[in-house]
Amino acid sequence: MRTRLIYPLDLVKARKTREQLEYSRLLDVHKWSQHLEVNRFVYAIWGEYFRERFDVAGRGKRPKQHPKYQLKVLLLDLYVAWKTDPDLLIGVGMSKADYKAGSRYNEIHISAVMIDLINHAAEQGLIEKQTGSESSGLRTRIWPTNRLIDEFRQARFASLHISNHEDREVIVLNSQDFTELSKIKPKRKSRSIEYNDSDFSEIQEMRRNLNLYNELLNKTFIDIPTLQNPVIEKRDESSGRETVHKIHVDQASKFVRRIFYRGSWNKGGRFHGGWWQQIPKEFRQQIYIDDISTLEMDYSGLHVNLLYGLKGVQPVDDPYTVETLNELESEEQRKYIKSLALMAINAESENKAFQAFRNEQPTGSIAKRYNNKQLRIMLDAFKEKNFVIRDDICTDIGVQLMNIDGKITSRLINHFTRRDIPILTIHDSYIVQNQYSGQLVQEMNRAATEELRFQVRIDEGTGIGIDQIRAFQNMDRTNARDFDYMYQSIPNHTRTEEYNNRLRLFNEYQEEYLR
Repeated sequence: MRTRLIYPLDLVKARKTREQLEYSRLLDVHKWSQHLEVNRFVYAIWGEYFRERFDVAGRGKRPKQHPKYQLKVLLLDLYVAWKTDPDLLIGVGMSKADYKAGSRYNEIHISAVMIDLINHAAEQGLIEKQTGSESSGLRTRIWPTNRLIDEFRQARFASLHISNHEDREVIVLNSQDFTELSKIKPKRKSRSIEYNDSDFSEIQEMRRNLNLYNELLNKTFIDIPTLQNPVIEKRDESSGRETVHKIHVDQASKFVRRIFYRGSWNKGGRFHGGWWQQIPKEFRQQIYIDDISTLEMDYSGLHVNLLYGLKGVQPVDDPYTVETLNELESEEQRKYIKSLALMAINAESENKAFQAFRNEQPTGSIAKRYNNKQLRIMLDAFKEKNFVIRDDICTDIGVQLMNIDGKITSRLINHFTRRDIPILTIHDSYIVQNQYSGQLVQEMNRAATEELRFQVRIDEGTGIGIDQIRAFQNMDRTNARDFDYMYQSIPNHTRTEEYNNRLRLFNEYQEEYLR
């Protein structure tokens, strides 16, 4: 028997501030679960609040998906957002054009009926709704009322019982470039483009491989043991004002898609998704996979090396070291030139590269105040040092290079997935459990060589793994004990009580799932 609290007629609530409204994410139309208690919960809400209004039996044209199952998606996403953070809002489209029931990106066939469901839920006192507008640049936001929160608290299931629908599309053709943190208000109007599998010969194989990878991630516990509250705040000044993004370190944010840019299968093709892609590097170094510490490795100067490779020329040893400029220390100068060069490779013009560079610099830093003349001196020095590729700078070639690094990453993902070894990717950087670091180095060398026909230097920045230490010991068995001190470098972070509890709940869920 469900316990029901009696609520008075809804009072007029205070409107959310701009800052509160911006702390939101888009409605996830792929949230799904077949858990018995989930279905009982949804059917109870449906029967009490929605059946009389939305029962389509005996009516005219029916939607592809019954309104009850569209309500299920809405309720589950509201539940996940509330469990993630009670302050997290959901952005929803309130135009019929926002819902294409026949799209490959909408396999559950969510239709414009969702608009009616949202409005009715608000009328019934289940959700609060603040209408967006074109002038504000914000979508309509929704969040659960105390009435619905009470239902959530009585529910006999957990967030771990909710996942992505098995048919969610993982290969995406996007109209523009793609960045994770622009999901609510993109700088450019972006959309997913429909396509046929016959448009590109590799689509079906890419989808199969990526589905296997997501299955592996879904059964893998990925967390940061030092965090009590699994939230990381990331500050962003690229918009001209400081914005704080809250990145949730949770098991509901591990789904990965491969996204191609600008409507072309030859541009982009990087892997997007997973909370680890959005957090600062110092936190990535603390990631544990299945309660085992990890190491991160990346290719050194990959895009610069790719430009050399496309010219058939061996790259210079260090493309970012030049003569002293602007009275900077050599290390600091190299850091700025490297950052500027990478911006320039991906920019359409020098001015855009310079502005992008300044946006990336922390408030108060000397680099934040560099004018175009000062930055041009640094960029010209980089071009002189790397004269072979100077004509490619500021030509927007970066999106093509991303296609190549996407292919390299695909090789690595497929290799480790076939061996049931989780690997986390941040474009040209990779994280594995510390006992696989040597294998990662080997496969990074292999993937780059097979794709490019030349080797790319690997930056083993975060230390050495257990398998590498053992390899050294095996090579010199006589003095094997002399290498024991190396084990002290293996990351060993303190586990918070909250982390241990998250791990316990995940393991319990896995045991339940496997029964």
